[in-house]
Amino acid sequence: MSEMPRKPIMISELEHYFQDFVEFKRSTGLKYISEVKVLKYFARYCREKYQDDIIPEHAIFEWVHANDNRSQKTKSTTAGIMGEWAKYMFSLGYMQMRIPDIRCPRNTAFVPHIFTASEMESIWRTVDNIKPVKQYPNLHRCIPVLFRLLYSCGPRISEALAITKENIDFGRNIITLRKTKLDKDRWLPMCDSMANSLRKYLEGMPEYKSTDAPIFYYRYGETLTAGSVYGRFRMTLQQSGIPYEGKLRGPRLHDFRHTFAVTAMNHLSDEGYDLYVSLPILSAYLGHAGIQSTERYVRLTEDRLSTVTDSIQLNLPNIFPEVKEDEEI
Repeated sequence: MSEMPRKPIMISELEHYFQDFVEFKRSTGLKYISEVKVLKYFARYCREKYQDDIIPEHAIFEWVHANDNRSQKTKSTTAGIMGEWAKYMFSLGYMQMRIPDIRCPRNTAFVPHIFTASEMESIWRTVDNIKPVKQYPNLHRCIPVLFRLLYSCGPRISEALAITKENIDFGRNIITLRKTKLDKDRWLPMCDSMANSLRKYLEGMPEYKSTDAPIFYYRYGETLTAGSVYGRFRMTLQQSGIPYEGKLRGPRLHDFRHTFAVTAMNHLSDEGYDLYVSLPILSAYLGHAGIQSTERYVRLTEDRLSTVTDSIQLNLPNIFPEVKEDEEI
């Protein structure tokens, strides 16, 4: 019995195809936001490139290679997104599309920057001495608390900036992170010192701030963005005498999270736990999709970072300064 002929993909129906595809992806738990832009760019390309309503099988291949100014990584990502869509359409009986095979080799030489105790002391001195600025009246209060949260609890910056008053349970010293990278909620435990710092910070917030509004903002109505925090982080490095060694060498804001993870692994090792047996625990805490992402911290801990994190552990009590009742952080 011969196979049924496959249906053509029509340019005039692309919006409908893409809408169904995005709904399918989101039904699996994916956010699928940036990918939508790629689909729209492809639709625009097809409308401008082809006079006929039927998309040729080589359209994706030609589009991905059309702009040589795009990096290899961007082309690889684009090809991956379009490949997923092409497979989806093929499963529904539509024509097969030609997809470019673009491999983007991972930079295996990259090693996260693990902050030393002396580096962190310099950072705390810098952020604790941020001067109030009229145009950013809350910046000097929120940055010290935010950096301590990133360092002592290890959330992603996007997760930290989404925290609201409603997410914080001081009775149990737990922050509930909502709709994280994998579109799942998870708990973020705090030590007493971090909880006290956060409580003091919230006590200084204006009464008109809604309980469902993000707690980290630089002025009323304008919450911090990852970009603005990264800019402040780079400024903090400079003022703290910590050299920035380049894009692939850092330090990066995300290295607070790396330092937290390695410190946690080192602590488990010191307590006598088997690091590989403990991987699922830390993986769940960090919100990783699987233990493969967490496993690299085991290698970092075992290979060369024990002495560094030992130094950090000894200085943990100095992370959170004593706060007087009338003092703002």
